[in-house]
Amino acid sequence: MSDKQDTENAEVYQTESRVEQPTVPAAAPKKKGFLAHLKRFWWAYLLVLICGVVLAVCLTIFVGVPKIAQQKVNDAKLEIQGVNVINTKPNSITLQINSTITTDGSIKANIDAFDGVMYLEDLPGQTPFLNISFPATNGDKHQLVNISQDITIEDHDAFNTFNIWFAANQTLNVTVYGKTKVKPSGLSKKFGVTFKKTINMNGLNLFNGTTVSDGKIDISAKKGQPNFKATADIPNASYFTLEIGNATFTNFIDNTNIGNLTIPNLLLVPGSNKVPITADLDQVAVLEEVQTPKYCKTGIIPVKLKGAAVVNDGQTLQYFLDGLSANNETVPMDIGSIIKSSLGTTVSCPKS
Repeated sequence: MSDKQDTENAEVYQTESRVEQPTVPAAAPKKKGFLAHLKRFWWAYLLVLICGVVLAVCLTIFVGVPKIAQQKVNDAKLEIQGVNVINTKPNSITLQINSTITTDGSIKANIDAFDGVMYLEDLPGQTPFLNISFPATNGDKHQLVNISQDITIEDHDAFNTFNIWFAANQTLNVTVYGKTKVKPSGLSKKFGVTFKKTINMNGLNLFNGTTVSDGKIDISAKKGQPNFKATADIPNASYFTLEIGNATFTNFIDNTNIGNLTIPNLLLVPGSNKVPITADLDQVAVLEEVQTPKYCKTGIIPVKLKGAAVVNDGQTLQYFLDGLSANNETVPMDIGSIIKSSLGTTVSCPKS
């Protein structure tokens, strides 16, 4: 028991021990770490920068520049001052075009020569009626573009159709189209562009406004010989000069055929064209018509003309003939005054 008692009376001592934790050093600032990384791998960042610059330049050259070049071509203005169609033959013509191209002049560039076509913009199918070679040009603000070349008519139907539209309409839309290349100043590469310009031009409008003066009737002319001579003033509202040749028209009063009229060696120029005309007319039919109640009071008769033949240097020009025969041209003629001045007879209305 004494042992147990000693144990119970014994003092109990507790020892408290502390373990010191090691101190963790503070993290280095991120900026200092990035600078160290940059210092170590600067060459990689420089390479990425160079690649980015090269990519941007390539995108600008191969994507941006072609778009800008095409837009500048689209914005350029083409104006035609004159067109000459001369040396006309059944299968070929000499075409001379005087024109100007106007740009804003903001980009210096050279444009290659190219082969283009012309077609009627408003005709379904837009079949080219002529193939034309265009000269090299540039991006200057104002430049003259003159063309003179012999052209073979490759599609006669299309060219004939153009002449029909040109002769009949007051205005028509003709498109010039082709593909070429542009070389901007400072670059060695050329970029493909499309040249497309639609021009609203005046047509012949069936020679509306044509007048006839100084008419003379020759009652002594032999059969088959001209028995009527006069001067016609034919307006040409277009900027086309046309070497037509000898043009013959069938003449009608209402639906009555009164004979043929010929304009020799017709060279139609812009503006007024005063030309001599001769005709082989059925004088009896003309006299009967002018004495009808419809015309006897004024003696003025609307004579319809329809193209019957077009011959130049002994060859028929079908394209001009189609243009002049597709529609009738109406010319008011003072037959009463012509009869009075030529024969000394006054046309009177029939007694009722």
